[in-house]
Amino acid sequence: MLTGKSTLRFASALSEAPQPAAAVDEVIQALTHKPAGRVDLLVMFASPHHRESLEQVQCQLAEALEPRVSVGATAAGVIGPGQEIEQSPGLAVLVAEMPGVLLHPFGFRQSDWPAVLQSPQAVRDAVQRDGADATPPKAVLMLADPFSTPTSKVLQMFSQCWPKTPVMGGLASAGTEPGGNRLLLNGQLTPDAAVGVAFCGPVRVDCTVSQGCRPIGKPYVITRSQRHIVQELGGRNALRAVHELIQTLDDEDRELVSTRGLVVGRVINEYKDRFGVGDFLIRHLVGVDQATGQIAIGDPQIRVGQTIQFHVHDHRAAEQDLRMLLQIQKLHGPAEAALLFSCNGRGTHLFDHPHADAALVQEALGRIPLAGCFAAGELGPIGEENFVHGHTASLLVFRSLSETRSPSPGPQTAPAN
Repeated sequence: MLTGKSTLRFASALSEAPQPAAAVDEVIQALTHKPAGRVDLLVMFASPHHRESLEQVQCQLAEALEPRVSVGATAAGVIGPGQEIEQSPGLAVLVAEMPGVLLHPFGFRQSDWPAVLQSPQAVRDAVQRDGADATPPKAVLMLADPFSTPTSKVLQMFSQCWPKTPVMGGLASAGTEPGGNRLLLNGQLTPDAAVGVAFCGPVRVDCTVSQGCRPIGKPYVITRSQRHIVQELGGRNALRAVHELIQTLDDEDRELVSTRGLVVGRVINEYKDRFGVGDFLIRHLVGVDQATGQIAIGDPQIRVGQTIQFHVHDHRAAEQDLRMLLQIQKLHGPAEAALLFSCNGRGTHLFDHPHADAALVQEALGRIPLAGCFAAGELGPIGEENFVHGHTASLLVFRSLSETRSPSPGPQTAPAN
């Protein structure tokens, strides 16, 4: 699959072949019509079935395609144009020719974190180490091992460096314990790293983060808390407020609360008069204390005075939310290609049919080159701040500057209801 309406040219391929060598051959054959010039960027995602042969896989891809920059990760499942491969062998690749675009590859190992988490300059030096371009990146793609990467803190450091730059991507999900993942950066494989590439210059990168849930009840103001332990909502016992909320729900929503649990949305911009689904950062309710009526929210930034609203996950809300956000994406003009990071709790774990997120992207943006994976955590902005998410579909869309309609890129969130 190839697009070439502008100077940017992309192609993607997906193989379900169980043998690594056959999977690579199939991908390379599908990329016969790859960009005619040099491949500037290769992004690769491989299922656990290919993990032990990943050195061979990446060497074959590098020899055939000769990418200038290559990044990749292992994942529980991989995504291609209109397809999501879950719990079976899969290899997905996106390649790009991006003349004039400055690509800044970077990688962090465990030994780097003390320095990186102390100084934004350490991040700048690692990402833009040649010093040739000090302008803020249009976007950053980051893939990371969840067991060894302090992802939330790393995102905070990126925000200190470049406050309005979105960081998109996902956490590798092929391993269930430390050492079980593989991250790729320019031919080097490692089990414990964060790798990525920053995009600068003549390219537009638009971001969509669909958190896939809907609000229930009414918003509450936190009136008493100790860090993430909330004691009172609107001046009332927090757990009692939750019980009363549940009593107001219909049978369907009560069943969702019973089977999937409640999640909590924290309002990002308190200055708004009304709040819609794109105004909340969704976090899990991680504990309750029946004796004291306190609830614990998986969000270290919870504090008194913030507004929260409870939400539920369901497949219809997830589909409607992503569909609506993709309509907003279309307002920016024709898309050239995209990378999709979907929570490994989505797919057929959430929807009653396969390929749900990938099919929605294709329906909205056309049969553009697409690659991605099911992640153990998805990266993307809500408002202008980057977060690690769960149960989310995080989409990074590439466009030529000459093809776009609106003047400036930015993360897409749903409008207020």
